[in-house]
Amino acid sequence: CTPVGAELEVVAPEHVPLAIKEETLAEDPYTANPDLTPGWNAYSGDGDVCAEVVYANYGTKEDFAKLAGLGVEVSGKIVLARYGGNFRGYKAKFAQEAGAVGLIIYTDPADSGYGKGIPYPEGGFANETYIQRGSILTVPYAGDPLTPFVEATKDAKRLDPANANLPTIPVQPVGWGAAKQIMGRMKGAGVPEGWQGGLPFAYRLTGGGALRVHLKVQQKRAMTRTFNVVATLRGAVHPEQKVVLGSHHDAWGYGAADPLCGMITVLESARILSDAARQGHPPARSIVFAAWGAEEFGIIGSTEWVEANRDDLAAHGVAYLNLDMASMGTQFGASASPALAGVIADAARIVPQARAKDNQTVLQEWSARSPDPAISGLPRLGDLGGGSDHVAFLCFVGVPSAGFSAGGSQGTSYHSTYDDLNWYRKVVGDDYEPAVMITRMTSIVAARLAWDPLLALDVARVGGDVQRHLRDLTRRGRDVALFEKPPAPAAPHTADSPAAAADANDLDPALRPLADAGAAYEVLARGVDERLRQAAGQSRLSADRIEAINMLILSLDRAWVSDAGVPGRPWFRNLYVASDEDSGYASWMLPVLRHAIERKDGAEVARAVATYQRIFARLTEITRDVAVILDEPATGP
Repeated sequence: CTPVGAELEVVAPEHVPLAIKEETLAEDPYTANPDLTPGWNAYSGDGDVCAEVVYANYGTKEDFAKLAGLGVEVSGKIVLARYGGNFRGYKAKFAQEAGAVGLIIYTDPADSGYGKGIPYPEGGFANETYIQRGSILTVPYAGDPLTPFVEATKDAKRLDPANANLPTIPVQPVGWGAAKQIMGRMKGAGVPEGWQGGLPFAYRLTGGGALRVHLKVQQKRAMTRTFNVVATLRGAVHPEQKVVLGSHHDAWGYGAADPLCGMITVLESARILSDAARQGHPPARSIVFAAWGAEEFGIIGSTEWVEANRDDLAAHGVAYLNLDMASMGTQFGASASPALAGVIADAARIVPQARAKDNQTVLQEWSARSPDPAISGLPRLGDLGGGSDHVAFLCFVGVPSAGFSAGGSQGTSYHSTYDDLNWYRKVVGDDYEPAVMITRMTSIVAARLAWDPLLALDVARVGGDVQRHLRDLTRRGRDVALFEKPPAPAAPHTADSPAAAADANDLDPALRPLADAGAAYEVLARGVDERLRQAAGQSRLSADRIEAINMLILSLDRAWVSDAGVPGRPWFRNLYVASDEDSGYASWMLPVLRHAIERKDGAEVARAVATYQRIFARLTEITRDVAVILDEPATGP
């Protein structure tokens, strides 16, 4: 889809045209480019409406429920919601379901503007005309909305667009300067606690009958070709096995930050690793370098490639490393599958910290800033959710995946026309040290995965991570009143006994059988993992035994994949993780169980626990097979 035209204005009690494009800045000559578009949300419905206004905070599912509980009528109104809290598409979805005739999404200064720091161009944060563009597609799968499960070739069988659940109401993004003109004229009741933003007046739920806003959006929807650029460094021993590095190449404007500061790390890693092969040290496994198309329109390019190569990736995909918007500051972070935790930490131990004045490593800075509460000396590793090109690899096929990033810079240019070299060099810096750090991390992790004879994948970490997920799910079950809250402790915890009483209440009894299965697996797998490390260091395994072990290790992550998928979302086939069904960006860990908890269905919880117990039984079987191979007599001198 492409924008054709849009209008936004206050028409009563007076006429006020509202800006839908960023201002040109004398300090940033890139902003004068006439090819830069006004703000728009891809997949908006066409519409020309004039109506009263309702403010819906962040436009989350809970926010619309709050409006209903307060008796605020949304039907027939234009909703005004601020960015943040969920994927913008769900703001449109929930507004449309509530009967709204249009949606305006704005950037609030409390979230990304002067409430955070000095606005651009003096500083780096959103000024009053900054507009966040972006897709509002919310179908229950990634990729081309008309070809779920299959590659979107020219002759592919497609859904009828009328049946594809695309948005139907007009949606327009604006800056907080335009929103201020609307919200400053609202006369309704005050907002609930937590709904006040950063504009200099009290926020109101409704505008009243005297305030009317006119919104017109027109877009063209058409079949369009996009391009993936994919290059392969062929492995010398197992060329069928693949480590994939990728970032998307499409952007809403210049895209200096999103995505190109990640794309440059993919290209530099390709140069480094190809140079090693050219100098006589080819990888054992193939390394695929990818620049994905149309990520911004629904993670399309990568998803279609994965759907086209589904069987091959299921059998031979070692890992996917995502570098979307990767070098935005000096503070390294990663979200990853448990299997990649160890190799990421190993790389962080030897990569120098960007802009450090001493010999500090990435691991030292990362661990000090974000320690893992469960594993002493290691940093917290995030859980992958939705929103970028890892989704199809991880959620559809079950390939272990990671997203690398480095943040901490003071500002945002996200999806705006200000996302250019002038902003990037001013805010992130012109030394490109964050990109060097990310490239080193990426290259070392990829090299370990592609060159090491024994796959550098952690077989045990998932057991401990599941314990964490079950504690989180217990808290969620209590929040929705499915699980009973634990009794209050008889006495305050002391330094001598802080954990015992709390641990007893960490899990609901319904989840303890699964916790026991995960704990038992972790004990078994830790021992096997240690033996694998020793075997790798001693190099005393034959090639045949290494190959047999590697195939078993590859099958561990695939054990989580189910053809039935997550309830209501069969495209999400990985039962370990899926994106949040109501926010898009966040992760649902153990999503079959999370689905049951969200629906307050105790019987479904029991069935989900049984499903995951069977998965752990399969993981145990695979890991014991690895141990059997390790028990065979050693070979070599």
